[in-house]
Amino acid sequence: MKDRRLWIPPTLLLAFSALFSRGLGIMRDHLLASTFGAASGHGLFNLDTYYAAFEIPDMLYNLLILGTISAAFIPIFTRYRKEGDEESAWAFANSMMHLMFIGVAVIAGVAYLFAPWLARFVGAGFGPEDWATTVHLMRIMLLSPLFFSVAGVLISIQDSYKHFFFRSLAPLFYNGGIILGILKFGREFGVVGVTWGVVLGAALQLLIQLPALKLVHFRYKPQLGWRRPDVRKAFKLMGPRVLGLSITQLTTMLNTVIASFMATGSITIFYLSDNLQNLPIGLIGISFAITSFATLSELASEPTSEAFTLELRRVLQAILFLIIPATVGLFLLRHEIVDVILLAGRFTIQDAEMTAAVLGFMAISLFAQSLTPVLSRGFYAFHNTATPLYAGAAGALVAVTGSLFLGLSLDWGIKGIAVATSVGNILTCVLLYGFMTRHLQRDILDWKKILRIVVVSALMGAAVAVARGLVPFTGTLLEKIGWLAVPVAVGAGVYFLIMRVAGLKVS
Repeated sequence: MKDRRLWIPPTLLLAFSALFSRGLGIMRDHLLASTFGAASGHGLFNLDTYYAAFEIPDMLYNLLILGTISAAFIPIFTRYRKEGDEESAWAFANSMMHLMFIGVAVIAGVAYLFAPWLARFVGAGFGPEDWATTVHLMRIMLLSPLFFSVAGVLISIQDSYKHFFFRSLAPLFYNGGIILGILKFGREFGVVGVTWGVVLGAALQLLIQLPALKLVHFRYKPQLGWRRPDVRKAFKLMGPRVLGLSITQLTTMLNTVIASFMATGSITIFYLSDNLQNLPIGLIGISFAITSFATLSELASEPTSEAFTLELRRVLQAILFLIIPATVGLFLLRHEIVDVILLAGRFTIQDAEMTAAVLGFMAISLFAQSLTPVLSRGFYAFHNTATPLYAGAAGALVAVTGSLFLGLSLDWGIKGIAVATSVGNILTCVLLYGFMTRHLQRDILDWKKILRIVVVSALMGAAVAVARGLVPFTGTLLEKIGWLAVPVAVGAGVYFLIMRVAGLKVS
């Protein structure tokens, strides 16, 4: 029996972890912005080269590790445990861990050799100096996916057991490593120092998973098992998932390529804006998606889809209950948020204004970006990795085409990329929802409840706007944080008060 005095709800645990991680992420971005700036960056202090170099290692991580392992691993591992076949479960886990490490090492080695050509692609608009820097940074960063590959399997094992404590610490240690790289080496060695911080963070987030091995009674066996039917099935399930994520990653990469032809700092501004909008997504959408996947995988094997539908509805409506007001608040306070977090050192007022504009356009699709991970995992629970692929492909096509048209043809610059990206994200979410309702043969959401959430969020937005106009957003950084807290507190108070009076709950 669980000791309720010590037990913390998994979603709340991951939300707190995400909050602290995003807090470190905010500190990281503040240090990056103040140390390197955006439009004023050059040489080893051009942050555009750092973000461009990140593309290939990040693609390797996202394609083969983040989401891909869990989507293929958890349903199979969970089924073994449900059937009481612990021996097969651990044989499968060890085989996957070894094969993933070997596969990632081979691909990273190839990428290391071809780094000059890969850097020429992602930084197509760079000059010779920035290109050379990008090659050097990319080769260093290719060490990090090796650590992530092992950690990914260990985290998926913990998710299967519904143990989330140590996996919740991973992003904290990862961001901590990057911050250490900025503080200790950034000012002297520029972006090279930050890049070594990335590798350190990847190693630390693996090390913090090791105590969890005892918790789940991990049984290590030095085996590959590449001929095992379950391993082959896992890689078969990973195929469409890899293709789906490759579309997402290719979209991001192409946006980086397009932005490299724009003014210096465009790539940096896009990534900083993306990191800011990912704060509510990580706190809300990703936390619910992670904690619900094992449950959805179990319910997907039931004779009827009723229980699965009820759980999916609960999760989606809980996300919307929180993300809709968060979107309104982020949009209205975007200038103040950027000012507090990024405006310092070499990050100028002009950089801040452009970042706030891009953030506003990206915030439009927060609801879609928060719902998509859950809807995708809903399909993965049924061992269907193809449908998210099709939906993602449609959204990616719209995003890239729109970025070219709005960003370059109409000369909207980085703002055009932000608009196109939001439209693509919304399309992906809408398609996934439509396919899911068709699969379950019933609608999922209570649309009357969603409408009430939207109305109350609008009332909250009016309160935030009034409070924002009454406080003087001036003074030192601490004073600005205090002034920013006023409309935030007013908005949260108004929203939850009205919801309580109306009798509306999170789910």
